[in-house]
Amino acid sequence: MFLEQLNQLLASRKSFISDRLNVLGFGFSLLINIIHWLILLIKIKPGSENILLHYNVVYGPDFVERASFIYIIPLIALVFLIINLILSNFYYDKEKTASVFLTFATIAVQLVFLAASIILVIANQ
Repeated sequence: MFLEQLNQLLASRKSFISDRLNVLGFGFSLLINIIHWLILLIKIKPGSENILLHYNVVYGPDFVERASFIYIIPLIALVFLIINLILSNFYYDKEKTASVFLTFATIAVQLVFLAASIILVIANQ
């Protein structure tokens, strides 16, 4: 019984896009990235004013630069999302479990980058 269901699952050959877990994971990751961009656009306007971009506990503020540099953080998060999407699509036919792990790791990566940006927004207010 179990082996029959396992064989049916393996033989189903669903595409990457039709797998609900992949669509849900990457959709949620993309939503987090869009929220990330919106928070930064609302709270920190791109301009020529200098803002704190890095704070060291020992030395204090050690990297102050133009406000437009803060938009590199969600851009890097978007690049990671695209790379994980490509890798997950590549590994989907070979190993579905690895594809699902990459999908949900992308959510974790987006949340870490979002947390870093929120901390910078709070530090600059």
